[in-house]
Amino acid sequence: MNKERNFIRIRVKLIKDPIFAELAPIMRIGKRELSTAVKTACTNGRDEIYNPDFIFQWGDKEAGYIIVHENMHKAGRHLEVYDMLHRRNPKLCNMACDYWIASRIDAADPTERLVAMPRDKDGNQIGLRDAKYAGWTIKRIFDDLLQNQEPEQEPEQGQEPEQGQGQGEPEQGQGQGEPEQGQGGKSGFDEHDWESAKKMSAEEKKELGAAVERAIREGALAAKAAGKGGASNALGLGELLVPRVHWQEQLKEFVRFTCAKKEVSTWRKPNRRFLHGDVVMPTMIGKSIRELACCQDVSGSMFGGNAYDICMSEIEGLARQLKIDKLHLIYWDGKVERYEVYTQSTLSTWRSHTRPKGGGGTDPSCVPEYLTKERIKPDAVIMLTDGEVTRWGNWNCPVLWAITSPGIMAPVGKTIHLERI
Repeated sequence: MNKERNFIRIRVKLIKDPIFAELAPIMRIGKRELSTAVKTACTNGRDEIYNPDFIFQWGDKEAGYIIVHENMHKAGRHLEVYDMLHRRNPKLCNMACDYWIASRIDAADPTERLVAMPRDKDGNQIGLRDAKYAGWTIKRIFDDLLQNQEPEQEPEQGQEPEQGQGQGEPEQGQGQGEPEQGQGGKSGFDEHDWESAKKMSAEEKKELGAAVERAIREGALAAKAAGKGGASNALGLGELLVPRVHWQEQLKEFVRFTCAKKEVSTWRKPNRRFLHGDVVMPTMIGKSIRELACCQDVSGSMFGGNAYDICMSEIEGLARQLKIDKLHLIYWDGKVERYEVYTQSTLSTWRSHTRPKGGGGTDPSCVPEYLTKERIKPDAVIMLTDGEVTRWGNWNCPVLWAITSPGIMAPVGKTIHLERI
């Protein structure tokens, strides 16, 4: 009973503190249990189980760290989103998720005022932490770990190596092996219940996804409300939001007039060229775009709230939902700060390779000037911005403005408004 009361006390303290106001709604999802059925701590993406003998062997800060860690797995929906990486290499996938979480917790509580990573009696951290991975995506961390892992050693006679597990000594900051019972270990101090996550029904997964999205949005509002108390969005949960604009619906009319690649025939609209001869033939329509320029505003005003996170989420949705042969990704503020190109073979991983740069003034006219200068001729341009601009530029191709600020309409091209928390 004492341990149960202590667990509740620590958890309530975390929920009420401004540092983790952003995570508080996530912490209310699912069930929590203290049980020796697990060695350390565990989540299936919805529910949490903690071994009381494990989490209370240090102090309140360390127990709090473990609780936050499990809930960050839930916020990122790691056990659903990264199932493919887990099947490819279970150990490295678990490590990548833990490195990602550690970097977010460090950003939110850098001085360990509220939580602290557990350490052994010699002061060595129990868990995975590496400043190198700050700001990295899980896929990018996974790829880095995969590239730099030590080659597997031959197993001793009579022993079989664990599937997907590497051997050898890791470099500094890298994890190794599986944690010993109740001791955490350098490869992480928690367990990830992938099997239970897989057993959830489609309806359960849908409900969980909706609950997590709703909790992230509530957390963003809570963090803003508690701002004077020191709250922040350092955990970066805003970028985990699913796209709010249904691009296939919102852009249907826009894409129809900008598609340059006619590749699919339809009988819904007969071809007029043959009607005069009483011949009915299908019309060719476009279902994909040869070249699209997606231009992200990275001026200072984009980072005052969550406009940047919203726009990046929409680029993610656009990349998934539209068939694009070539995507020109441009980051701009007062000038074009960075230009990247992705094709169909690389577009699915753009988020792990992109390198945003900016923070200056706001002048979207620099984009059409850059396109002309570099002789880039997209079928259409999508400008993602908060709309706090004075010059809109001169365009010689169709342009769609996706604006986060309600009420602002671009004087040129088409405007849609992105939902802003």
